[in-house]
Amino acid sequence: MRSGIRSLLKVEGTGRPPPRWARAAGWACLLLPLPSVLWRLAMLAGVDVGFADAELFRGQPGPTMYVLGLNAVELVVGGLCLGLIMPWGERLPRRVPGLGGRAIPRTVPLAIGGAGNVAMYAIFGSLLASFVGSWTGATEAWTPDRGMDGAERAMLAVCYVPFMLWPVAITLALVGYGMRRRS
Repeated sequence: MRSGIRSLLKVEGTGRPPPRWARAAGWACLLLPLPSVLWRLAMLAGVDVGFADAELFRGQPGPTMYVLGLNAVELVVGGLCLGLIMPWGERLPRRVPGLGGRAIPRTVPLAIGGAGNVAMYAIFGSLLASFVGSWTGATEAWTPDRGMDGAERAMLAVCYVPFMLWPVAITLALVGYGMRRRS
């Protein structure tokens, strides 16, 4: 089974390896959202993470599906970001019916990834503004740390600070991909 997966992923790329910093950024794209994914899964599983609105998310199907969908999107995007540093992000594996072996146009991952990355900066900027406004008393913005004690806030920070660095890692991985794939 293991050799089957390895052969499935074996693809010939451009022959240029990604720079070390781009490789680190690509792996960071997969790893940085994991603590927040685990925090939300723990919350859904009934672990007291200090989130005042936890019952809302685990008590109704719609909000539960929202959280699970958000986790799935983060993991899929993180996995796709690995394509920015792997050969299968340059050329489709031969086993893909009808399209196998074809080169992926350089602009496709850059355009889709770039648009998603810009959206993430906007979302994360808005979230950061809400936190700063709430914590300084400048606004009445809602933040997920409402009602948390110091230890719960620290755990939230441990799980979400890496997540907040995710757009930066994606930017670096995209830059590395663009540099490696330019003619």
